[in-house]
Amino acid sequence: MSPEREQPRAKWNLRALKAEESGSPLASLPEGVYGFTTSAATTEVAVFDKPVFRSFEVHKLQGGEILYLGYMNEADLKVFESGAEPVSVDLYPDPHEPATHLAGVPESRITRKRPPLRDQGSPMKLQIAATR
Repeated sequence: MSPEREQPRAKWNLRALKAEESGSPLASLPEGVYGFTTSAATTEVAVFDKPVFRSFEVHKLQGGEILYLGYMNEADLKVFESGAEPVSVDLYPDPHEPATHLAGVPESRITRKRPPLRDQGSPMKLQIAATR
């Protein structure tokens, strides 16, 4: 995993999933943890303590907010961060040209998720709502 992922983990004061929590549904996990999933687009997200090939990092913040950590291209990131309008993005579990910008997407802004493609970097297609 890249060192840049440590910054959001530290920002939100997250701890890694414990081995005994691994494989649990996201809904049943305590707040303040992060783990990895290959089922990010499903309603019952199973989260594991170790990443596997092309898995998304998922954060469960204090207060219960869920964030999906992944990579976007620069243009999508600018629209997403501005929050001025809805946006459709490809979120990748790992950097994949041109998606090299790390982003944490709150589940509360996601209006639609499509399962990741299993080729071309495994992007998950997201419809993201505006914030204003």
